[in-house]
Amino acid sequence: MKTWLVALIFTGVAAPAHATDFGCKVLLCLANPASNGGPQGVAECVAPIDRLYHDLDKGRPFPTCDLADGNDGGSYARQVYDPYDPCPPPLQPAARGAYVVQGRRNVGNGGREWGGSGEYTLSGQPQVSEPQSAQSGGGAGPQACVGKPVGAYTVGSDDDSVTVNVFEQVLWQPAQNPRAIDVFINNVRQQRVRW
Repeated sequence: MKTWLVALIFTGVAAPAHATDFGCKVLLCLANPASNGGPQGVAECVAPIDRLYHDLDKGRPFPTCDLADGNDGGSYARQVYDPYDPCPPPLQPAARGAYVVQGRRNVGNGGREWGGSGEYTLSGQPQVSEPQSAQSGGGAGPQACVGKPVGAYTVGSDDDSVTVNVFEQVLWQPAQNPRAIDVFINNVRQQRVRW
């Protein structure tokens, strides 16, 4: 990937200057996987990505690349404002504010588990997905990426009850800097880059 990326950047540099050269270099650099050092993992990408971040900080528009126009199913990048990375397939984000826990349904007369009705064996304790925290200035807490639903149970009294949703798989991801760029290649999102 690095050799390919450097070759494409040099090809763009050697060509006559066009308004879209900067946008195309940015797109190529943003597409560099984190395993190869990310957007600035190639020396030729440091200056264009520094300029991109500076321009975005100043409210300037995201650069375009006519050679990779996203309108026809091509490759492009799009700014997003989201503190969470997309859930890895096949997991999906749990509903904001939902209590979730990983577990499985018991067969027969299984022992009772934490707060459950004895119907489930739980892995860990229920947590709220994307809670709003007053202590952190209203910032969001972790998000649950969940697999197939197993069931639900209720804990607490009638006036103060909570429904806990049980899923066969739960992956927790922390909230991060919400400024991000999604990179699409052939109209398929490849990665999210935070800046």
